[in-house]
Amino acid sequence: MKRKILENFNWSLWWVTLSLMTLGLVNLYSALSFWGEGGMLTLFWYQLAWFAIGIFVMLFLVTMDYRLWDKLGVYFYIFTIFLLLLVLFAGKEISGHRSWLAIGPFSMQPSEFAKIGLVLVLAKYFSDNPAGALGYGFKDLLKPMLLTLIPFVLVIVGKDLGSSLFFPLIFITMALVAKVRRSTLFLFLFLVVAGGGLAYQYGLKPYQKERIRIFLNPESDPRKSGYHLIQSKIAVGSGQIFGKGYLKGRINKLRYLPDKHTDFIFPVLAEEWGLAGGLLMLSLYAFLLWNGISIAIKARESFGTFLAAGIVAFLFWHLVINLGGVLGMMPLTGVPLPFLSYGGTSTLAFLMGIGLLLNIHMRRFMF
Repeated sequence: MKRKILENFNWSLWWVTLSLMTLGLVNLYSALSFWGEGGMLTLFWYQLAWFAIGIFVMLFLVTMDYRLWDKLGVYFYIFTIFLLLLVLFAGKEISGHRSWLAIGPFSMQPSEFAKIGLVLVLAKYFSDNPAGALGYGFKDLLKPMLLTLIPFVLVIVGKDLGSSLFFPLIFITMALVAKVRRSTLFLFLFLVVAGGGLAYQYGLKPYQKERIRIFLNPESDPRKSGYHLIQSKIAVGSGQIFGKGYLKGRINKLRYLPDKHTDFIFPVLAEEWGLAGGLLMLSLYAFLLWNGISIAIKARESFGTFLAAGIVAFLFWHLVINLGGVLGMMPLTGVPLPFLSYGGTSTLAFLMGIGLLLNIHMRRFMF
């Protein structure tokens, strides 16, 4: 049995994940080493510890038949909703939004686990209620939309706009995989455009509207609102083809780049390793996502297909929104770059997703 598990293990997904984690640690060390105070390097060791914990959780999920989540997923979803409610009443406010729970000396961000919870319940719904020949109609999607709306609203109330975006994006991606009628798709597009306009006019706070304005023209306020994006672009551009060399990034070293260990971790890599390093990173991500898509296509049953597709969507949208923000292609929303940004909760959530993908791949050879 042990030999069969090793033979069926997806080693390519395992190694590309470890490669991204290694790249993340190397880059994080550089981001923290020029902070001016040696104490910031403590975060590097914290991240190393989170990676170790995350690998343990990932391997635990590999040993657990993923089909059990067909029944357990709804309980995990309910648990994450409870945590999101707890955040609103007893959460810790950081950077203007209430999205953290303090547990002794540690803090956790329940919205990261809620994304996995949503993937699990949507995978169950779509597998238990297959689309007809024409695809899902609007009424067919009311229940999964409600399941999506609950965590979305709770995170919005906590003023964490960046995390809230992932819930509708995961839902839309998984619904498209499940097949949606063309008329329903057009209706969704109308609702998104109309809802976006209303949200901008009546729902966004002034500082959130300012982010959109600065995205369109960061040079209009280079010393305040546009500072982050301008410095990010300078760091990325100054790396040129092969970069300035490891630990030699000037924007990084002189501390011009804010939040460089979290949201703006990619400009640190781009300045020191240049276009070549950026393309290497993107190649690793592309291989990881391609591997996940392949697992979804080859899964033995529909629950595995939708679960894998949801995990791929979860990783893909983090990549797109983070890079889009720091490169000035979309408004900054403050989301982590998978396996590169510092963060304990997000690291655990990403590795949980990888564990589920490894499990789905392995089990298709075992039943």
